[in-house]
Amino acid sequence: MTMSTIHKIFIGDAETILRKLPDDFFQLIVTSPPYWNVRDYGHKDQIGLNDTLEEYLHRLNKVWHEVARTLLPDGKIALDIGNIYYSEPDEKRRTTANLSLLTWQQLNNIKSLRFMGTIYWQKTTSRDGAVLFGSYPYPTNFMISNAVEPIHIFRKVGKREVPKEIKERSKVSVEEFRKFRDAIWNDINGVEDAHCAAYPLELPARLIKMFSYIEDWILDPFLGSGTTMRAARELGRNSVGIELNPDYLARIEEKVGIKRRNSVGIELNPDYLARIEEKVGIKQGDMFTDAKFEVIKL
Repeated sequence: MTMSTIHKIFIGDAETILRKLPDDFFQLIVTSPPYWNVRDYGHKDQIGLNDTLEEYLHRLNKVWHEVARTLLPDGKIALDIGNIYYSEPDEKRRTTANLSLLTWQQLNNIKSLRFMGTIYWQKTTSRDGAVLFGSYPYPTNFMISNAVEPIHIFRKVGKREVPKEIKERSKVSVEEFRKFRDAIWNDINGVEDAHCAAYPLELPARLIKMFSYIEDWILDPFLGSGTTMRAARELGRNSVGIELNPDYLARIEEKVGIKRRNSVGIELNPDYLARIEEKVGIKQGDMFTDAKFEVIKL
């Protein structure tokens, strides 16, 4: 039986909602931000699709500053972002936008954060062995594969006291410790998901085991289909997710595995209740057997 936990889904813009959340609250942020210029997440206010690279980075930078503010002392950020191919206006040939480096620089420039290292997730997907962009079968224009995604780890300065009982309940095995600290993760497959940029459950699950304790609060400011929230729930952590597009609520419900019974337990913002009930079939009198969920529209 999964222990009782609390999970809140905020519908709206990440920066706007983060500004309303308290200082020094979350132990861990696990997220993969929207890609620049390649993915349509289905909302007119989305980050990335219609932005210049400079606009995209500016919008993300404001999110990172709010994220850092909400972290507990010694809290961690795990940022998963891959590079993307694109073409400059003056030529058709492809080049690579080094989003991994650019976002790393943004986090490294925040004075309260310290860099801990980078994990490289070597994705195994259906694209293995495929010929991507380049001059195949001829030299000299091999486009280096983007099938490796860096996961940058940062910590917030300061210390935090944790009860011994919580530490004991949160221990990882020797095998897990050795596997998790490797710089290259090549044993986690990519995933097919209704969301166009979902990562597999094992990815946030490992990061949550590595960088948080039982009963801690986990944040994903770009929740998508809810994978981070599901991992937090299954590992006995509380979570907050922020999602711009309300159409993803049905996917989140399915992903997180919400179970209901007839009682009182879920509270919905009244002006959003009708939309949520229609979209995901949740009634205000429903009760989740092992976790409380709240959907909030700001």
